[in-house]
Amino acid sequence: MEKYELALESAVIAGRGRRVEECVLSPLLKRMTFSAPPISSEGGEREDAIYHTLITTEDPLARREMGEEIERGVSLAVKDFVKRGRKKVLAVGLGNPTAVVDALGSETVRRLSSGEKGRSYLATIVPSVYGMTGLESASVVRGVCSEYRPDLVLSVDTLSTRRAERLYRAVQITNGGVVPGGGVGNRRDPISEESLGVPVISIGVPLLAAADRCSSLPAGLVVTPKEIDLLVPFYADALAAGIERALFE
Repeated sequence: MEKYELALESAVIAGRGRRVEECVLSPLLKRMTFSAPPISSEGGEREDAIYHTLITTEDPLARREMGEEIERGVSLAVKDFVKRGRKKVLAVGLGNPTAVVDALGSETVRRLSSGEKGRSYLATIVPSVYGMTGLESASVVRGVCSEYRPDLVLSVDTLSTRRAERLYRAVQITNGGVVPGGGVGNRRDPISEESLGVPVISIGVPLLAAADRCSSLPAGLVVTPKEIDLLVPFYADALAAGIERALFE
């Protein structure tokens, strides 16, 4: 089965999701929770991961209160994975910070307040992409983890979707890891608990959609919303607020 970055598509639609539950958080937001083989595993041989997918019922830019709703939904989902006693957290902003559509990770992490948080400590890193640094993002994160020794790694990245109705209207939060570049056919080394030896929470928003279902467009082409310049800062604000609310309040 082909795997998509938005696990709701590759797991639930294909009948591989288990224990699917839907929760209406508000008239503007619902959450689907299910277990499925992790995105970061090639054969699905390891234990199922948990996926929380927040789905907006309206255009997120159309309602002022949508940002607060997404913040609350992200906070609730992240708290589901965070155990008490986490002292050191490493937040990783994945993607290419110079490309707007791929800058969600870096923009989110830059909005986080690094340093001491009461009894906890938050460190942040933006490893950029292999094409700019010559280093795999996963290798950079592993190196930082070996020195910093965090209790938790939290990554943020742009995702891809195969369904136009999910484009910029969903947020995925999972403990199943992430494969940088997987959504554009450029799979890099995974960032997951197995590869780092540290619990990982991965958060992403689908801002890219495959266009190969459109007969007038060439195969392999991806599209992004025309409002991408507004969507990236909108989601970066909401995700950063939700992360801090979950980890440190």
